[in-house]
Amino acid sequence: MELVEPIAINTKIKSKKNLKEVLQILQTWFSPSFPVGSFSYSHGLEAMINDNLIRSKEDILDYLKCILKHGTCKNDVILMKYTFEGEKLNELALSLCPSKERKIESIEMGNAFRKVLSDSWDFKLPDNTAYPIAVAKAAKHFDVPLNLTIVSYLQSFVSNLINVCIKHIPIGQKIGQDCIIQTYELIRDIEKESENLNLEDLGGICFNSDIYSIKHENLKTRIYKT
Repeated sequence: MELVEPIAINTKIKSKKNLKEVLQILQTWFSPSFPVGSFSYSHGLEAMINDNLIRSKEDILDYLKCILKHGTCKNDVILMKYTFEGEKLNELALSLCPSKERKIESIEMGNAFRKVLSDSWDFKLPDNTAYPIAVAKAAKHFDVPLNLTIVSYLQSFVSNLINVCIKHIPIGQKIGQDCIIQTYELIRDIEKESENLNLEDLGGICFNSDIYSIKHENLKTRIYKT
């Protein structure tokens, strides 16, 4: 697939909706009650916990920093940015998945998101649209600013992984909340940095996370699909 030329994109596009309307939409899309089934997926984290690689607050924050700055989240943000501008990147998004389970995760969450948008929001998307691509297309259609969409998407991603840690390390709810709060600034920074990222920046160096997403496929006992 031929990549488009890097272009400058203003992610802080003004919306015709007021801030309250925008926040209502984003809070709905990324609420636990919105049925994308994110609770069914651990992004390979279950296997890392099983091998005692993630055991403490510090381990969790190191893992999240890597995912956000150098892994899946960075790639998702770049793909969302260019999809919002009208590029067709679904095949590229799926090709970037480092394992079978990561691809399943992105497709199944995307299909669940797509189904709700079709049934309740009267917005159609093609089958097997990767989750970040589906979110970006929906944001564009419903006039939701990209910068707020990215922040909400990343916060939801992080919160779901922290919830996995709360249940299965296990850690207490307070440590879980501390981890969420300590990712706030990082997420805002990544959204700001995304203005200077282009398709040539796609890729990742979170090798442990990628390897364990493969290792998860062979766990004898597992709770999560990925």
